Amino acid sequence: MTALAIEPGRQRTAGRRPRPLTQGQLRLPDEPRTAGRKDGLGAHVLATVDAGVRVLLVEQATAGRADSPESVHQMRVSARRMRVALRMALGAFGPKGEWLRTELSWLGSLLGEVRDLDVLCERLGAEAVTLPEADLPAFGDVLNALLELRGRAAEELVAALGRPRYRSLLRALADAAARPADARSDTTNENTADELLARPLRALRKAAAKREPTDEDWHALRIKVKRVRYAAELAGRLAGRKRRDEVAEVVRQAKTAQEVLGAFQDTVVAEDHLRRLLTRHLSPSGWLVLGRLVERQMAHRDALRAQLPAVCAPLSG
Repeated sequence: MTALAIEPGRQRTAGRRPRPLTQGQLRLPDEPRTAGRKDGLGAHVLATVDAGVRVLLVEQATAGRADSPESVHQMRVSARRMRVALRMALGAFGPKGEWLRTELSWLGSLLGEVRDLDVLCERLGAEAVTLPEADLPAFGDVLNALLELRGRAAEELVAALGRPRYRSLLRALADAAARPADARSDTTNENTADELLARPLRALRKAAAKREPTDEDWHALRIKVKRVRYAAELAGRLAGRKRRDEVAEVVRQAKTAQEVLGAFQDTVVAEDHLRRLLTRHLSPSGWLVLGRLVERQMAHRDALRAQLPAVCAPLSG
């Protein structure tokens, strides 16, 4: 089979990287903050923030590099977890908590653009083996165009990681992680665990009740499933023995639904990125391959759409 002609220049991510802030500069203790079952919600939220900012510090050094896609993924997941945790305890943080969530959302959008293209390029690379050999050169042109978009997104991300806005976010997260937390009783924790799950589950069930949901509706439901999962994971740390297994089952159901919803959304994002290439100059054979790839994403999406009601039913019932 003919090798793909991937141009090395298209895979660039960024030039010289700015010197990142360190754990010492943020005055984070050597040992991560922890919280146990006898600690209250506030302590668990602060432990989540502490863990999240440490992930950002570790992964920022390689985020955006073509040979380290996992760094962007880990930073994005940590940003999401911190956003959800802060949302659960906004009363304790006041306006500062809302500001942190807004800034984490900004960071997540930068990371998401790179991550989406990483996932797409990896998927298309795997599909190359199923294409006719005659289509491989044109497929290489399409993949190179996507890698160029990925490189630009990575450059934007790396530049942002060196600017004052990101550094201010890191400092604010580190300050939040160092805050003292109020102690709570076991009884309060049990009630808090139920309260943590009640609101996101209501929102999820309301969204799942829509008839003939669109692709946008499924994406919105995916976000709500993630919130349920993260809330359940936090609730599981607070719940007593009687509720712990039930909460663990919610986590399992959310993970299952999230996996299929995520694969579904990947096809939506993939088709969108491929269609953006319609504005670029491609050879006639490149247009042909591009059309075939779009059709494949649509077929994948149709197959996954048929699975969504069943995988979401345990959470939405």
